[in-house]
Amino acid sequence: MITTVLFDVDGTLLDTTEYIYQAFEHSLQKHHQPLTRDHIGSIMGKPLDESYQILTQNESVEHYAQAHHEYQNEHPHLSFAFPNATNTLQKLKDRKYHIAAVTTRRRNTVLETLEIARILPFLEHIVAYDDVENPKPHPEPILKALDFLGVSPQNAIMVGDSPVDILAGKNAGTKTVGVTYGFHGPQIAELGPDYVIDDIGDILAYL
Repeated sequence: MITTVLFDVDGTLLDTTEYIYQAFEHSLQKHHQPLTRDHIGSIMGKPLDESYQILTQNESVEHYAQAHHEYQNEHPHLSFAFPNATNTLQKLKDRKYHIAAVTTRRRNTVLETLEIARILPFLEHIVAYDDVENPKPHPEPILKALDFLGVSPQNAIMVGDSPVDILAGKNAGTKTVGVTYGFHGPQIAELGPDYVIDDIGDILAYL
């Protein structure tokens, strides 16, 4: 019996397309290493430092990450809730489900964008990149959220748009839902999630 729904944030609860792409573009251009959105999109969902290491083939990426964070701190308005996200979260809350978020983004920017989108009050707990030693696809973030809620993995479902979300759920022993409206589109089905949905509200039919 599913009692708990864990959500990824970027590309799942929040439409952060421009918020993230523009931050990458700003940082890469600032450091004279511009890349196309196809290149950038290939690493979506991974922790920021790892993303820049892959994109730049450089182990030392602190200056890239700093420029990235500075841009996002100045442009929180580029992030907003997906259509039907608030309505779906309200219905889950009304049905007494535990709701939490598990993200590879840092806590300060996650809290700010969730608050602006008016989604923060629905979440009982948030596990961010800062809170773990091993980010998704490692099961640690999911297990940490479930431990806080007092819930077993078999009673939870992980919802996300990126391969690391589906793999983290599988590694932790939860059910998984891949959303096609996020950064990776219909390709999320290739990871073999238990369910694939085209709208966040579709999850209600599986609970």
